[in-house]
Order: sequence, then C-alpha cells, then structure tokens
Amino acid sequence: MKRSILIIDDIKEQAEGLEKGLKKTLSNDFQVWSVHKEEAILDSIDNNYFSLAIVDLRMDEYSFDGISLIRKIIERNPFAKIIVVSAFKGEYFNQLKDIILTGRILDIQDKDSLPVWLPKLKATIESYHSELFSAPSEINIALLDYYSESKNLNDTYQKGEKFEHFVSLLFQSIGYGTVKKRVIDRSLNEVDLIIRNEIDDSFLNKFGKYILVECKNKPRQKIDKNTFIVFNNKLKNTNGLSEFGVLATTGFLTRNTYLEAIRDSGENRKIIFLSNHEFERLINSNNKLETFKGIIDEQVKDN
Repeated sequence: MKRSILIIDDIKEQAEGLEKGLKKTLSNDFQVWSVHKEEAILDSIDNNYFSLAIVDLRMDEYSFDGISLIRKIIERNPFAKIIVVSAFKGEYFNQLKDIILTGRILDIQDKDSLPVWLPKLKATIESYHSELFSAPSEINIALLDYYSESKNLNDTYQKGEKFEHFVSLLFQSIGYGTVKKRVIDRSLNEVDLIIRNEIDDSFLNKFGKYILVECKNKPRQKIDKNTFIVFNNKLKNTNGLSEFGVLATTGFLTRNTYLEAIRDSGENRKIIFLSNHEFERLINSNNKLETFKGIIDEQVKDN
C-alpha cells in the first residue's frame, strides 16, 4: 500500500497550488496529485487508489458538490480517510454531521494561505499515515468485509460488480495505483479489470505494462477450460502490452482448466488463478506484495 493523496477542488489554481505545496512539504514516500475537472474527479474516485482525499465542499459549476463526492469515496474506497476543506462549512452543517458519524472524516479544515495552512496539513497527513501503516489489520478487515459481502449477495449483477470492486481494492492494497474497470477494446472484447503494472519491482516488471484480470463471482460453479481459453485470447490481443493475466473466482477450477494452463505454459504469457485459498492468504497477509509474488512463484512451478 502506498501513501497517496488525492486533492479534489473545482478551481484549477487552488488544486494545483495545494498539490505543488504538498509535494514540496511531504517526503518522497508520498504520491500527491490533484483533479479539478468534473470527469477527472469522478474517474479518480472510481479507478485510482488513494489513502487520503482532501475534498473541497463547494463546487458551484458542477453537477455534484463535495458532500456527494465524500459519500462516493466512502462507498468505493474503504482504505481512504478524508480531510474536508471549505470556507462554507455552515452551509453543509447538517450533512456533515451524518458523514462524520461514518468515522471516515479525518479532519475538517479552513482554507488559508499556503504558508499558514501547509504545516497543519502536513502534520495531519503524516500522523494519519503513521497510524495506518502500523495497523494493517484495519485494511485486512475492510477487504474481508467486501469479499464476504460480494459472495453473499443474491442479485447476479450486484454480485459481479461487488466482486470486481473487491478484486480492484485487493490489487490496490498490494500496491497498484491505477485499476480500470470494464474496459472494452476496438474488437469489442471486454476485460473486467486492467491494472497498470507500475510497481517498481524487477520480478513483476517482467510481465509487461499491464495486468489483465477476469472476475467470476460464482461460488457454486466451477471455471472450465473454455473460460481460460477466452481469457487467454484477450491477452494475445494486447500486442505484447500485457503478458500476465489473473483469473479470479469465488468458485472452483476444473482439472481441465489446469491442464489447459499447463498446455499453454510454453508461451511468454502467464495466467495465474486466484480463488478462495489465495484470497484468504492475501486478505490476511501483512505484506501483500510478497504474498502475491509467492503465489505467482507457486503457480509458475505447478503449471
């Protein structure tokens, strides 16, 4: 997991000014970026990992305000806390009361000149991350809640969506920052998740620029070799941009699926399987990156 700060403000100069100030103030352990356009704000909340969001409440020109964005963050990202920033807190007092009860609001701060504000903001950010990284069990509990909820839902569409979101969060907890959902290429092939392979790790960097993930939330069903073949063809169609795929399932894999993986093992591409056992190991691990690499090692050896 990374220390990653997302700044949301509808005014470009303020968003970029705060980004620049925090980059100068915080150590290189922190990734800081800002968004100010409506589409970019929504895309960042849905598809990017961040451990902390700094959200301005008032957004007069947009179809949403800071309150609705905070609710979306709470729903989509169980890892992130939020610093609320506004000169108009009185206008949002009743709505803020409900949000504070979620326990996800780290602080509510007034905007001030950067020389005055940055030291206070720096102290709040560093204190929170120090506690977060000393208590990984909180992250594990959040992942377990999402995983169990995705398996227990009855509605087929909701099950699929919830499971994709769980897998996205799991990869973000490993250290991947950008996970795109439901990507359709020009041949109309749909990939559930595309992960930018950006972790600075010589072992993982061998697998190409992107990781493709297929998600199957069907606890009572087995994944057969046809599912493997279809997914493998999606990897082939990336023209070498991705040589690594993950077939994730809450169900089971047939023996024919493993045999097909062995038959295909002479290719440069590699597909690994994440099912209940692997999910349990990753959820409970306090070093998810090393656990993930260990799972890859085992499956490369086995198939």
